[in-house]
Amino acid sequence: MRRLLLTCLLTPLIFPAGASAANAKLVACVPATSAQQRSATFEARARRMRGSERIQVSFTLQVRDTTQPGWHRVVAAGLDEWLTSDSGVRRYLYAKTVQNLSAPAAYRTVVRFRWLDSRGAVRARSRATSRVCHQPDLRPNLLATQSDVVAPLLVSEQVHYSVTLHNSGLTASGPFSVALRAGEHELAPLALPGLAPGERRVITFIGPPCAAGGPLTVTVDANLAVDERDEDDNVLVAPCPVS
Repeated sequence: MRRLLLTCLLTPLIFPAGASAANAKLVACVPATSAQQRSATFEARARRMRGSERIQVSFTLQVRDTTQPGWHRVVAAGLDEWLTSDSGVRRYLYAKTVQNLSAPAAYRTVVRFRWLDSRGAVRARSRATSRVCHQPDLRPNLLATQSDVVAPLLVSEQVHYSVTLHNSGLTASGPFSVALRAGEHELAPLALPGLAPGERRVITFIGPPCAAGGPLTVTVDANLAVDERDEDDNVLVAPCPVS
């Protein structure tokens, strides 16, 4: 499992009139193409209660992703431990940032609160759940579809093979190459500078004709130069059309 990185910030806070005695907030949600740059920052806020001397908070991080249904707890250092205020504070704010997040996934925190008296006994308890930080997978996704492989057109003793490429991802790709194998003939790969998100582009290979019904195999990002959302849809195999 990917290791989470956590940072924390303890800072004074002035609560507005009528604010809840304890609440949990999502204060920052940063999506990114790489896991190392994805982060979420949550805050636990609490006010002193009558008869209490210290306030404690404990963060539980929960994730909802494709690995299992519903919300489940994330196990990492710095989570699920009691963090204690100084003695006599009237207001307590603790901010925790989690980094190196997976995508696509959604994250939230459940914060438990305790109010302790001067002897360390628990006088009151509460809990609060933050809003959700959504982490979409922003990486590009390059593919060719079967409907975009069209019948070759005779040109002398060579034929044209047209392939439409598509970036179905949310960000632009960098440079990549496309390879085509027509039956037993491996054609020279074509280099592209990249595709914008949502862009479609038609490229043309020139090579020997393939036998009708024989396989046409297109490999997008043949050199694995692009970090994609899905690496399993880079190869398209379609029958060679009847001329």
